[in-house]
Amino acid sequence: MKLQENYLYCNSMTTEPNNADKAVLIPSSKVICIAAGETDAGAQSNEFTLFFEGMGNDGTAGSVQFAIPLANSYVDGVFAEAVDDIINAINSNPSNSFVTLADGQNGVFASPHVTSCAVDDEV
Repeated sequence: MKLQENYLYCNSMTTEPNNADKAVLIPSSKVICIAAGETDAGAQSNEFTLFFEGMGNDGTAGSVQFAIPLANSYVDGVFAEAVDDIINAINSNPSNSFVTLADGQNGVFASPHVTSCAVDDEV
């Protein structure tokens, strides 16, 4: 039996996304890794980043940064639990292959520890 590929939805906006906003639907086979910190030089201890193969023809990787409230990121195990929650969501088996990792508009996140995300606009 062939498993269906999951598609990972991330919307960093609190309003309806449009062409100027940041939302992405990522095939799970395009996920490269999850790393601690953010993609910018000023890495925060309360963020982790999911990197994925870019959707364009320029070979650029895309990214989604997930944020945990700073006060909670110092609680033992919270950071690891948040990353585990995202990984478990990616590897889940939903009936429609659609997985919401982060939806700022509707306040839905794959981890109760994550409160926001930022989608790389170069995708």
